[in-house]
Amino acid sequence: MSQWATYTLSDLLMFSPRVYFRLIERYNQDFWPLQLVFVAGAFLVLVSAATRVPRARVAIFPLLAAAWLFCAWQFLWLRYAAIHWGMSYAAAAFLLQAGLMALQPGAAGQAGPPVSRLRHRGGIGVMLFGSLVYPCLALLAGRSLASAETFAMMPDPTATTTLGTVLAISSKRSWLLLPIPLVWCAFSGLTLLALEDAGAWAPFAAIIATLVLLLAGRR
Repeated sequence: MSQWATYTLSDLLMFSPRVYFRLIERYNQDFWPLQLVFVAGAFLVLVSAATRVPRARVAIFPLLAAAWLFCAWQFLWLRYAAIHWGMSYAAAAFLLQAGLMALQPGAAGQAGPPVSRLRHRGGIGVMLFGSLVYPCLALLAGRSLASAETFAMMPDPTATTTLGTVLAISSKRSWLLLPIPLVWCAFSGLTLLALEDAGAWAPFAAIIATLVLLLAGRR
């Protein structure tokens, strides 16, 4: 038992920070400038969730489902799994999340009771963080912009944007959409802590904001 106490998070890593962030840089280079299209898609999801017009929200869940599918296939399965054996299971979880998104009612605004103003505005804030602020975190963490993480390309901003969307709108069985993004954010935050990356706080911030807004929204 005392031997286990000597282990740190970095001892459990299968790769170095250089390998991990170089993987992201090459991934971004392979698909550039598709990131700009995905940022535009994230903005569309954001605007659709912000409005209270039901027809404007019809495309939200299909767009999110496509984002989770792309992450599962292109990043987790084809790239991240090459340096981390557990990512094949993560890819399966992301595919499950995409399926749950696809099964959500189309007119999200009519599918459940309206959320509180605090939860709605807080959810929009989380969406802004995931879709528009997240790409800038690479620079804030002292890394190259080539390693920036964008919605639909990378899991963290996709999970964060999804959490914000679920908070901002109401739909039947929407609670089913929360566990996988929350678990991923926890895993990613611990991984970034082990890598000693300055952006490790971001996934944990998404978790805390989601839980606080969920609890506040019930009052």
